[in-house]
Amino acid sequence: MNKRDVYKNRMELLKADIKDKYSNKKFVEQRLQPDGSVKIDVNLPEELELFDPMAPEKYNQLNPEILQYIDNQTYFVPAQYNITVNFVGRELSDSQQKRVEEALHDHYNMQVYDKLDDIKSNRALGIFLMIFGVVALAAYFFITMFAENVVFHEVVSIVGTFAIWEAVDCWLINGHHTKVELNNALQMAMLKVTFNGKDAAASVQKQA
Repeated sequence: MNKRDVYKNRMELLKADIKDKYSNKKFVEQRLQPDGSVKIDVNLPEELELFDPMAPEKYNQLNPEILQYIDNQTYFVPAQYNITVNFVGRELSDSQQKRVEEALHDHYNMQVYDKLDDIKSNRALGIFLMIFGVVALAAYFFITMFAENVVFHEVVSIVGTFAIWEAVDCWLINGHHTKVELNNALQMAMLKVTFNGKDAAASVQKQA
């Protein structure tokens, strides 16, 4: 068996294994709630800092470890599902619960507005490049009628064509990618937060 056949067989086995054991569908089914949301359980050990120890208290920023875990888990949840983040493992006071919920929503709301700014900037750049490209190509056709410098003609033509291509890239490729990121950020910004304390942690461990 040559290297190509070995590679092909391994890829087929890997795909089959992923399909059976590691598909997004199975991940969602294991965490799907009666209300149609996908629940992500987050265990909070007593020794874990709730908030970023390096950030001033007024910034109300969650511990990056908590945010990273939530991001890692929700990565596998398709955008059409609502998400419930369920904190277990520690009893939190009402004020702590409120602060955690506000910090979580603030974090993802900032991501939403960041993506909105990206879309606005991307659109403005695309318009500028399109106008510049059209002007450059119009100048190219005008110059060819009066100037004989072929190299200069080609440079203007290349610049105009490149600008138009980059404008299309801004709208079709980068624009689509940014809208997907915005949709994901909106999904996270709308998440529901619940707290179930220490008793729920044992239940979660049994279900796993």
